[in-house]
Amino acid sequence: MVFNSVGICAFAAIGDGLLASSLIVDLRRSHPRLKIIVFATKANLPIFSLVSGFDELVLVPITSPMAALREMRAHPVDVLIDTSQWSRIGAILTLLSGAGFTIGFKTSGQNRHFSYDFSVKHSSNIHELQNFWALLGPLGISAGSLPSVNLSAISSNDCLNIKQPYLVFHPWASGSHYELREWPFSSWVELAQRAMRSGYGVVISGGPSDIVRAGALVEGIEAAGSRPLVNLAGKSDLRTTAAYLRGAAGVVSVNTGIMHLAALLDMPLVALHGPTNPSRWGPIYPGGVNEQNTVVLGPGLKEGGSYLNLGFEHPANPTYLMDRITVDAVVVALRKLSINIA
Repeated sequence: MVFNSVGICAFAAIGDGLLASSLIVDLRRSHPRLKIIVFATKANLPIFSLVSGFDELVLVPITSPMAALREMRAHPVDVLIDTSQWSRIGAILTLLSGAGFTIGFKTSGQNRHFSYDFSVKHSSNIHELQNFWALLGPLGISAGSLPSVNLSAISSNDCLNIKQPYLVFHPWASGSHYELREWPFSSWVELAQRAMRSGYGVVISGGPSDIVRAGALVEGIEAAGSRPLVNLAGKSDLRTTAAYLRGAAGVVSVNTGIMHLAALLDMPLVALHGPTNPSRWGPIYPGGVNEQNTVVLGPGLKEGGSYLNLGFEHPANPTYLMDRITVDAVVVALRKLSINIA
């Protein structure tokens, strides 16, 4: 197949968008002169300020389908790859985009694959990054690259309003039943206070939707007179957050886009999982995961956890599992990463 331009539809959340950006690396490697257009949404657009290798970034108003379609048809491509795994709006927009050839996932039970010229079977038995790699198979491209974070795009450490050493905490999840993927408020407070008593500062990261809860968490931590503490929720862009991640002694995060970003920045990381299966959605490191840079904590399948595939497969009356991860377990994990907390 001869093609001169490829579009990548990245319509999911920040974590998915970051992992899917790996396609840019392999497309550019195999076809250096190829024009690559990324179609992103308001929710994940900031990710692409940290990614290089594409030629054009198009904001698609996904919540207004007709406007979204007009925007996509205004940027025609020879090949359009839809990286969304379950939403039908991505498949419909791809079908009607006018692209010469379309590729997307055949996801069990979704009946969305009829929209594509070529569908790739989505697997629940491999990491999602591997599913994204498979989308390049129809183009004869052997994919296997990791997402490439452009370090030069990250804000300078001069912007950091905290003395080192410090830890970054990201307590907030998103999506369906997000509360089931979050660690207890009291656990974050205790961990922060123990870190501060051990000489570490604490940075709370988060977006605009996390402002109220982050403020309450900061108040809880400061009730013990703890300092220093920085609250980034709703106050910094993703590049500034990435700068704080890079400057940290370590990161503790629930399973979310910030967790993936910390891993790709090769930061020491404790990743907290409950319903989310780390085999499907765990942190991916440039040099491969090992005990020197990450510890994954959380109940496995035998303990009732790790049951999420795409993020919405909750049982009728789901059990909260994150409280099974103790503060002591996180402290032990941080010590394994050479972060000494009493």
